[in-house]
Amino acid sequence: MMDEAERRYMDNEILRLIASDLGVSRQRLAERLRERGVRLRREKPSSEQALEMCRRYEQGESLTRIGERLGFNTSSVRMYLMCAGIAMRDTHGRER
Repeated sequence: MMDEAERRYMDNEILRLIASDLGVSRQRLAERLRERGVRLRREKPSSEQALEMCRRYEQGESLTRIGERLGFNTSSVRMYLMCAGIAMRDTHGRER
């Protein structure tokens, strides 16, 4: 059952629909997927992940590369860096 739920979720099906089909609550399904190591969409980064984003960006990594390594999209990485007060670079790597 969980293999199927994970496959459907990774195929971008919404959690609520999968849970309904399986006869469990959305919260319960989310908990079980997390236990299997699945990172849920729209989940905020942990404090360790946020620090890692800052460290990598300050060392010169791109937003895209950071997102790929940590499992977030580019705009999410940018938003968390800006919230942390990190100065953004332009597309050529120069501070703005």
